[in-house]
Amino acid sequence: MFKGSLNWIPDNPSSSRRQIVMSSSKVGWFLLTAVGVVCVFMALGFSIGKGVSSNNRLSEDQEYLTLQGELIQLNTRIENVQSSLHQVAQREERAFVAAADMNIDFSRMIEQFPDENSGTNIFKYIDDIELRILLCERLAFTEQIAYDSLAVLLVEKADQLRHTPSIWPVNGIFVSDFGGRIDPFTGAVRYHKGIDISAVTGTSIYAPADGTVIFCGWSGGWGLNMVVKHSDIISTRFAHCSAIDVAVGQSVQRGDLIGRVGSTGRSVGPHVHYEVLKNGVQIDPEDFIIRAGFTEAAF
Repeated sequence: MFKGSLNWIPDNPSSSRRQIVMSSSKVGWFLLTAVGVVCVFMALGFSIGKGVSSNNRLSEDQEYLTLQGELIQLNTRIENVQSSLHQVAQREERAFVAAADMNIDFSRMIEQFPDENSGTNIFKYIDDIELRILLCERLAFTEQIAYDSLAVLLVEKADQLRHTPSIWPVNGIFVSDFGGRIDPFTGAVRYHKGIDISAVTGTSIYAPADGTVIFCGWSGGWGLNMVVKHSDIISTRFAHCSAIDVAVGQSVQRGDLIGRVGSTGRSVGPHVHYEVLKNGVQIDPEDFIIRAGFTEAAF
């Protein structure tokens, strides 16, 4: 059995030397105490480490749930943008059809995604969101090009419409239409190449569309009359005038005063004989009058 002694020798020679006797029981208790202290510290360290690890795991789980929620919100916003772009595309389709009879299907630019992925696979969810963004960007770019084309088309169309007759040239009473009728002078059936609108002498005559005056003067049964050219193929004539308020070469706009009602030429009373000519041939003016008011225009 272990048995011995320890001598304690102080640094100061004047101090007395002490002797510590170590028995086997004392050594055992010392070792047991040392082992116990070490175990306590190890348990404490393990407990602290486990708590830190648990806290880190909880923090990571919380961050994951937060990220997942933010991705779901972002995906919802992208879906709303995608839906808005789809509605814009549908309206633009109708605009192209109305403006130029062009049927362009933009809806094919939008791919529909299944709703089965609710963020459980976060990496796949991110890939889906990136793809949605890519498709939205592509559709937005296509819409921008289409909008620019539509804007150019509508500007051209607006210019064409401004030069298309569309209003009554005078505020009066409609007395004779286009086509066959009985001639008031001979009683024979003759082809009437315009429409007659009766009004008091001096009543204002208005330009039915934008154009340029190409004739002012007297000619045959039309009496004092004028011709306005609105486009390369469309022009209008106003006959039996009492006065003309424009000159050849003058530009006029729809609603401008151009002359006065009269009864010059071959006429039985004050009225304006109104013609619409397409490539020099008279056509029915009523096909171009689309508003009841003489100063109102449809475009």
